[in-house]
Formats: sequence, C-alpha cells, structure tokens
Amino acid sequence: MERPLALASLSLALLALVGTAAAHASPLADEQVRAVHLLARVTGERAAADARPKYALASAGVTLYAVIETEREGKRRFYSEAGRVRVRGRVHDSAPMAEAPPLRLRWFRVEPEVETLSNTASGRFRFEAIPYRETAIAAWDDRASAVADVRPTLTSDRGQGVGTMRYKLVAHGGGRSFATPGVEARRKRGSGGLEDTVLRVSLRRSDDYLGLLDEMFGQPYIWASGGSAPQRHQSERLEGSDCADFVVYGMRRLGHDIPYTWSAGLHEYTRTLSTGTPRADGVYTDEQGQPLRFPRPGDLVLFPRHVGVLTRDRGVRGVLDTADIMTHTLFASPRAQPIGETVYAVQPVEILRWPALQR
Repeated sequence: MERPLALASLSLALLALVGTAAAHASPLADEQVRAVHLLARVTGERAAADARPKYALASAGVTLYAVIETEREGKRRFYSEAGRVRVRGRVHDSAPMAEAPPLRLRWFRVEPEVETLSNTASGRFRFEAIPYRETAIAAWDDRASAVADVRPTLTSDRGQGVGTMRYKLVAHGGGRSFATPGVEARRKRGSGGLEDTVLRVSLRRSDDYLGLLDEMFGQPYIWASGGSAPQRHQSERLEGSDCADFVVYGMRRLGHDIPYTWSAGLHEYTRTLSTGTPRADGVYTDEQGQPLRFPRPGDLVLFPRHVGVLTRDRGVRGVLDTADIMTHTLFASPRAQPIGETVYAVQPVEILRWPALQR
C-alpha cells in the first residue's frame, strides 16, 4: 500500500503546485488588445484627455498620450498616463501604462511635404490633395506620453516652436499592430486635407491677433484656398491658406464673423489708414511726398493682389519702410520677413485696419 499512497501524495502535490501557479498567473494572460488611441490635453489642465484638435499657448504646451484599449471577459479597459480619458464620447478612468500588455510604441508626425500648391493647377478649381508624409519621431519610441513639438521636418521651420502639427501612434505586440489614423484619413469632399481623426495640435505665442496667426505656421500656401462654408474652409481646418485667407483666419479665431475673401475684397471689412509708394531708400511716402507713419503691429499692408500683416517697425523708427517686418504667406508656408525681401517691395501700398481692433 505504500506505493499507491506515494502516488496519491505526488498527485496532490502537483495539483497544489498547479493551483498555486494559476493563482499567481498574470491577469493579462487572457486580456486582448483591441485598439490604440492617441489623445491630448493642454498641459496643466484637468479635463479628460481626448482626440479633439488642441489649441494652446506655446508657454503652456500640449501633452500627447498613448492609450491602450483592451478587453477581458467582455469588459473594456484603458491604460494611459493621462488618468481620465475620453474615448468614443465617454470618459473612462485609465490604469497606469505599466500595467498594460507589453507593446512597442512608435510615434509619427503627419506633416505636409510641400510649402505651396494650387487649387487651380488643373485649369479649373478643385481641391488639390495636399501631400502628407508620416515621419518617425525616434526620440519618443516607447514613451507613454510626450510634449507636442510642432516644428516641421520636411519644410522650413519658420514658426520656431509655434504652428500646427498632426500626429499618429502605432503599437506592435503579440504579432499584431494597431495604429491611429494617418495619411490615409483623407477628407472625401470639400477639402484637400485630412480628417480631424488625425490628432492636430496648434501652438501660438499669444492670444492677440498676431498670436493667433502663429497657428498657421508650417501649413502650405494654397493658391485659391477655399471651402463650402467658412467653418469648412481650408484655413479654418488649418490645412493651409492663400494670403488673404491667412489674415482673415486670425480675425475669425478672435470670434469675428468675417468671411474668407480675396485681397481686394478686404476693403469691405477694413478701414484705409493711408496709401503710398516706396522711394529709392525704401521709405513709403504719400502723394505729397511725406513719409507714411508706421501704424501699429496687426495692421494690414495691402499690395496689388497681395496682403500681409505688419509685425514690427524695424527700419526708420516710426516710419513705414521696406525694412519693416510683415507676416504673410506667398508661395511658401507663412513667414515673418522684411517687406524689402519680397517681390512687392517696389509696389504701392495701402495700410488697412480691422475696425474690431481699433483702440
């Protein structure tokens, strides 16, 4: 009887060992990854992170968060360093990313490949598809979160820390890959850009008119930019703009219901302060030959078929001249540059002011 008793004891020991192993098995063993999400929140705010476009002061910044969605026994769970997350319209409390199933995370910019294109290149108006490329951000590999950097890498970085950028997240693990929307997420009609499902972040230096124009940095110049309604305009969606739509964008961001128009159409919504022509020394003078006074930053400088925004009095102090800085977009993404560096330096000018900005 000793041998059967020994076998019985061994069986009981094995059962105990199996039971102990099962009790200590990872709870992730039957937890399946269902999706990955890329959410954002203005840094320091307490609202749930979500996928809506983010607008923020550069001094505050925007934090991007990877979110892993899993399912176990019919229940969904979310992992993120964001704490509260909004997914599909509902707010969830997320568990720490350290507790999530192991995944490799790869971050990407989704940025324009070109600085200029035309909606009339075909010989008639149509929304030209803006070429975008996904560029890897190697420094963010496997991070659960990152502070948004809006500086472009495929075109000139004229914003120096302000402007607009879109992002994508890819997760690899267990022989599977999950990704948030990227270059394939094209709007179907009425635009040449991407759906808002591609996370978008816009940073600006200040909350005034000039500051809000910062949000356009990094986006292409689009000849004949347009939209079926102001709210669906390419400028409103921060896909790009022409010169006139660029200056209107800032006013609309301030809450003024000014329609997008062409450069000469701005007369209907502004007040003319002065007109002049440039002398050989670059100083603009009126009909009596008197130098034009530099008005103030934020006023418009209108040329024949082009417009910019006066940004800084850099030349002769208090006088409008070609050394003064204007911010504009012309066959390139927006930039701030001396008037004298543009082809319009020899053209007559009109100085316009938005009545809403009258002090």
